[in-house]
Amino acid sequence: MEPFKIAVSDDVLADLKFRLEHARYPQELNLQVGEEWSYGTPVNEAFAVKELVEYWKTGFDWRSLEADLNANLPQFMDSVETGDAVHGTMKIHFAHKRSTRSNAIPLLFIHGWPGHFAEVMKIAEELVEPTDPKHPAFHLVSPSIPGYGFSEAPTAPGFGVKRTAAVFDNLMKRLGYTHYLAQGGDWGATIARALAVWHHESCKGIATNMLIVYPKRLLWHPIMLLKILLGALGVPGGYSSAEMGSLAKTYKHLNFGTAYEIIQKQRPQVTTHRSSSAMFKADLLPRKDSPTGLLAWILEKLHSWTDNYQWTKDEILLFVMLNWIPGPAPSFRFYNENLEASDGVKDLIHIQSAWSPIPMGVSIFESDIYQFPDDFGSVVQPLKYVKRHSRGGHFAAWETPEILLGDIREFAKIVVADDPTLISKPA
Repeated sequence: MEPFKIAVSDDVLADLKFRLEHARYPQELNLQVGEEWSYGTPVNEAFAVKELVEYWKTGFDWRSLEADLNANLPQFMDSVETGDAVHGTMKIHFAHKRSTRSNAIPLLFIHGWPGHFAEVMKIAEELVEPTDPKHPAFHLVSPSIPGYGFSEAPTAPGFGVKRTAAVFDNLMKRLGYTHYLAQGGDWGATIARALAVWHHESCKGIATNMLIVYPKRLLWHPIMLLKILLGALGVPGGYSSAEMGSLAKTYKHLNFGTAYEIIQKQRPQVTTHRSSSAMFKADLLPRKDSPTGLLAWILEKLHSWTDNYQWTKDEILLFVMLNWIPGPAPSFRFYNENLEASDGVKDLIHIQSAWSPIPMGVSIFESDIYQFPDDFGSVVQPLKYVKRHSRGGHFAAWETPEILLGDIREFAKIVVADDPTLISKPA
């Protein structure tokens, strides 16, 4: 295990600037007010592609952000066993902040796509050293998923959520944390569920802000199906209007918001081949060689998956840079490994439907892409905490950090009260 500091080479930054200076923009339609994003990421709107590219070239200070990341999130690199002969040992990048409190709880924070290990940055200090002593403290571990950020990418097929969970469980054990909690959204939520299913002897509870339950699992729970029907009819005994609204939002996303997912799961390499132009409308693809295209690809998600969050230009470009620096191909392939490859699909169905005995906490944010009624989590785990929020979106730790922080704390109090083994110290 070695300390790690982000230090992007000057050559990489010079190459990036060259590509930005030679960006080509597609022709746009004349759209009505309010329809500017209907075809994908626009070029000429405020805080859209042209304006951000110009700032990226002339005003963005990567070295300042790099220094902030290094100063606020102590990082390390370690060789971790994957548990299979094909993938062997992988270099895993992670942030690790230890609390000074002797009763701190180990917490594994897991990001998703197009996120990164530093999504925890806004809540890291309060998790580790809470200003109010009545709040629990945590030993925080925030790794980069293999192939994301600065973690080594798999070089052979077959590395999906199940294998990622095994790597992260091994990482926590190598850090001396024999018992821990896990928290995640997006892919992080699915990895947390994989930990609950296959590693519940060490992972003692999971908090998720994007629970997904395999629909057929509800066939075992006819009362829930009845509540959906009654809720749709608006009669007593059914799910509330807020819960039915969650199902409607999930249905809308599945039908109108998954074009990116289909591309990334079916033809992940297509998005990474060389192209001389930046292409980024809904029917075109960003390329590995086009930072402008990657910006547009990610920006559309930062725009559509949030609850009118007022992104700063630096925040947007931080998300893009942490995908651009390593190259996006491995993160795209992660969709194929889990949503298209036969073994990955089987594992994913099992993750979304298998019972785990460890407690679960669920946070539901108003504008997230997948939402379900409050009690859905109870079909796969003991549901100890559920909180529905009237604001917030997909990137909860970044958009509404104070809300997610509160949920993590409340869930941890409940779990520790039943399982004091979570209060452990590394060897």
